[in-house]
Amino acid sequence: MQNSVNDKSTLVTILALLVSLFAQMQAISLLGITIPLSLASNEISTNTVGQVMALYSIGLVIGSYQGKKTIARVGHIRAFAGFGAIAISAAVLHSLTHSVVFYALLRIVSGLSAAVMLIVIESWFNTLSQNANRSRLMALHQVVFYCAMGTGQLLINLIPSDFSATFLIAALLSCCAIIPITLIRIENPPVTINTPVKLSELIKIAPCGIVGAVCAGNAIGTVFNLAPIYAKNMQISTLDISIFMSAIIFSGVLLQNIIGKLADKYSRERILIFLLLITAVAAQLLLLLNTLVPLVFLGILLGAPIACLYPVSVAATYAHLSDDKAVASSSTLMLAYAIGGFSGPIIASFSMTFFSPKALFIYLSMYCITGAVACFIIQKNT
Repeated sequence: MQNSVNDKSTLVTILALLVSLFAQMQAISLLGITIPLSLASNEISTNTVGQVMALYSIGLVIGSYQGKKTIARVGHIRAFAGFGAIAISAAVLHSLTHSVVFYALLRIVSGLSAAVMLIVIESWFNTLSQNANRSRLMALHQVVFYCAMGTGQLLINLIPSDFSATFLIAALLSCCAIIPITLIRIENPPVTINTPVKLSELIKIAPCGIVGAVCAGNAIGTVFNLAPIYAKNMQISTLDISIFMSAIIFSGVLLQNIIGKLADKYSRERILIFLLLITAVAAQLLLLLNTLVPLVFLGILLGAPIACLYPVSVAATYAHLSDDKAVASSSTLMLAYAIGGFSGPIIASFSMTFFSPKALFIYLSMYCITGAVACFIIQKNT
């Protein structure tokens, strides 16, 4: 009888975590498409939009490095509620001003809040999972994550002509994310604060993994932040832009299982090279099309390999590390990811401003080819 009660309690807890994850990722995704379109509608240059959006990665890095210390000091629920309130405030403040400087500061705050909130949710998932159900539970986590991100893009169509209202919808979603976490009864999982492995040390140990993490951050940061601007310059509607972006994000679940099995069976470095080349080809094909149906199709082709880049890079890195160093290297891998996520939108938006919107995918293609060549050379020389 006690076991059934415990099982029921665990299921309720998992459901609450998934609801919170879904609502928060919808809010993050909705902001991700609304902010660049809002700035563009106010005739802010693409170069400036890229700089503003890139600052989200700075917040992610700060949150990844400092989040565990805050959680250890105040507890998981308080940390989640506190940073959730900060995320809500940031979303609301977007609706009150069109100041580029203010938007830039809010992007850092949003990235910081998102990092801490995700650390809290993932900590509970790790605590609740066991060897018998860990893979299924993490797979469920990823499905909910990508479904939330994909549907979050579509929510911009609720009030397509009023970006201020869309910011308020994002704030409402963040409110919904806090409610389940604060109402469930759950013990705080232990917080282990490891000394991060230095980036220079990790480059020597697993260079391909670091190259892949930088490329993953670059690709995701570039596409997620600037593809709405590219689509807007094609003179398509907000609805069509959101469908295009949703196709890119939803496709993230398509190859996860297949690529995971291939990476376990074959060389992870070779799989990483393959993914980079597929991304480069998809980016080139996107340049040739300007109608919605093929654009959505190629959005799926582009989004699927991009979503696999970081997990394969992490696996390629962990393969060269002991268990204790693998845990300690997670923040360093996030730093490598953020380097790409910060630099990508800035360089790509600069190219789009001084050449044409198509420079977005030319840049992405060249970057991924460079990353693939670098991994190939490293693999041949090791």
